[in-house]
Amino acid sequence: MTIEPLDLLRSNLSRVRIPEPTNRIYKHECCISFDSPRSEGGLFIDMCTFLAFGKDFVGWNYEKTGNPVYLHIKQTKKLAPEDRPSKKPTLLAIGV
Repeated sequence: MTIEPLDLLRSNLSRVRIPEPTNRIYKHECCISFDSPRSEGGLFIDMCTFLAFGKDFVGWNYEKTGNPVYLHIKQTKKLAPEDRPSKKPTLLAIGV
């Protein structure tokens, strides 16, 4: 018998904190390494401490704190289509 992800989340909801306006949420860079949401694995935010970890450090944080719920943030760069015309300035006006 396998546990469904939603059932696993429901069983750990007591560990999830709701951020308040005074809480700082570190979601731009891993607190241990230089991983960011644009890194290969993205960032994982611990939903109890609101600290961010790269994919290599999530297991370490789980072993240390026992917090099993993370928010995964991953950004990918969207390439602009090449058939779109580039918008170059045609006039230069200074002080007009």
